[in-house]
Amino acid sequence: MASLVTGRRSHRKSKAGCLQCKKRKIKCDEDKPICRNCKVHGVTCSLASASTYTQHGHGVNSQRSSASAPGPECASPASEATSLQPTSSQSSLATFQADLAVFDLELLHHYMTATCYTLSRAPAAQAVWRDQVPRIAFTMPAVLHTLLAISALHLARSDQSKRASCIAHAQMHHNAAIHAMVPIVTSLAPENSPGMFLFASLTCIFACARPPEGTDFLVLFEHGQLSQWVRLFRGTKAIIDYGDSEFHTGVLAPIFANGSNLAARRRQAHALEQGQMYIWELRKMVCTKCSPDKSLLQIYQEALDGLCRTLAVAMKPGDERRLETADVFAWLLEVSSEYLELLRQEEPIALVIFAYFCVSVRQIEWMWWMEGLSGRLLKELHSALDEEYRSWLQWPQEQIAWSPDGDFRM
Repeated sequence: MASLVTGRRSHRKSKAGCLQCKKRKIKCDEDKPICRNCKVHGVTCSLASASTYTQHGHGVNSQRSSASAPGPECASPASEATSLQPTSSQSSLATFQADLAVFDLELLHHYMTATCYTLSRAPAAQAVWRDQVPRIAFTMPAVLHTLLAISALHLARSDQSKRASCIAHAQMHHNAAIHAMVPIVTSLAPENSPGMFLFASLTCIFACARPPEGTDFLVLFEHGQLSQWVRLFRGTKAIIDYGDSEFHTGVLAPIFANGSNLAARRRQAHALEQGQMYIWELRKMVCTKCSPDKSLLQIYQEALDGLCRTLAVAMKPGDERRLETADVFAWLLEVSSEYLELLRQEEPIALVIFAYFCVSVRQIEWMWWMEGLSGRLLKELHSALDEEYRSWLQWPQEQIAWSPDGDFRM
């Protein structure tokens, strides 16, 4: 304890640190081309330009080691052009910036002034989506493309005169984002984990927000697309598990703090009991069907327990608080891999359980990018089941106000 009151901790002063760390009065690790602090905060590091400058014979050390080397005023046009060549990461970002159209700048402005406020209801999290996320996106083209894709879909809803062009731009940026992410998707590291998480999260939003008309969106049961849709959300879990400590202390910390507060409601002791009232008939039918196979019954029982907790929060009587995605999609992150495999195989009971989950999805459709999703999911689930199991969907159909004859009922 005595060491806590002896003043500032002494450390080796950095004379060659970057300007950003010196301005913030923190220690710079001088790692080139970008120091760790600048990587974490998603800002431009002065070491990057200094490193490039030195590599081409114009640094201070190179001048001292070769007195006969020509100075900048004597450099030939060829050597001068060589000294201005950017690094590979700078080159890819510079290429993207050169390709930016005026409409892309409009999309960026729309994101900064409107879309960012729709991604969370917590003011602290909104500030991160507004201020920090674009900074990270400027260092990772895949994130920037996905951000612009989401903004385009949001603008398409608020300005009908631009709907067609917005949807086209959204698809274009989504395709570009996937292409840019492919080379780095297997290189998860502490310095790029915030960008990877943002790419995965924004891609999930895009998958829900993309309008179904004129596209193949949510044709869920060709080639196991329902399980792929679920795995898209679960992909964020691996990233979160990898960079857990960094996420809770870094620039994205307010987003994770908000998510932790919401998830705490599902973990309350009485949540499991409160949710039983919504699925007790389903649980009884599952027990009857699966009683001969104890291992299969356990997989479904665990999925139903998690669903109980989700429905207890989503259907809580008298709760006027608007739910957020963390309240609902936590079930997708927690459900077992064995259940996901049954879902991939389109096992009827797994599909029916997922239909009950769609009732909780209905509770977050106040978000623009979730609107109508529960009905589209339930429609596909209904078409995949035979008559015996379709009768199990009565409660989800009533809660979502959907019927196989006329789709949505009011």
